[in-house]
Amino acid sequence: MRTVLVTGHSKGIGLAISEALLQEGHSVIGVSRSEIKQRDNLHQYSLDLSDLNSITPFVKSLLDKTSTDNQINSIDAVVCNAGTGQFGALENFSAMQIQQSIQLNLVSPLILLRALLPTIKKCNRSDVIFVASESAIQAGRYGSIYSAAKFGLRGAAQSLRAECASSNCHVGIVNPGMVKTEFFNDLSFEPGEAWQHSLQASDVATAVMTILNSPDNAVLEEINVRPLQHVVKKKNH
Repeated sequence: MRTVLVTGHSKGIGLAISEALLQEGHSVIGVSRSEIKQRDNLHQYSLDLSDLNSITPFVKSLLDKTSTDNQINSIDAVVCNAGTGQFGALENFSAMQIQQSIQLNLVSPLILLRALLPTIKKCNRSDVIFVASESAIQAGRYGSIYSAAKFGLRGAAQSLRAECASSNCHVGIVNPGMVKTEFFNDLSFEPGEAWQHSLQASDVATAVMTILNSPDNAVLEEINVRPLQHVVKKKNH
């Protein structure tokens, strides 16, 4: 049984990943600003990852707890899923908005891993999985800030993969296309209405589980998951 820390676990893709892990009998340490209904093997913690100064003390406290609490096994996998999307012409964003978006989508997972890696690299097998986006592969119009962060995650995954290999720590990244979740609630566009125009959160969870269940001698470096048809619908305001 694995013990997996999942950020942004309370909704959308993160919730689907947590449910998939629990269904396979793993233990989940869920980190987000909100909580879901309590279940066996689910340990929830409230943390605002946009507050960068709170991440390292939180991880230290969590590692101290896992070392003394018999109900929580040592963390041997991390799924960095938390993030947000902001789209528009670059000149329409304030300096603060740019900074906050990059901090949450790129800087916060790196600070989290900086604190966790020395511990999880001691495990017989450990995994680090980034949930990025198709925007990490091909940038689109009005996505400069979002793509900058996701390209950064992809570069970090490639570098960490080489750094961690000698410790049997597998580093992978999942790049989903448009997923039908709350992600689009505050955006001016969304996937088309037909079933083939969007992914389900469970599709991304399947990709994450494929990486986690890979054999020790094989690294699934990157999984790209896209809807069958790429259709974007503008919302009426």
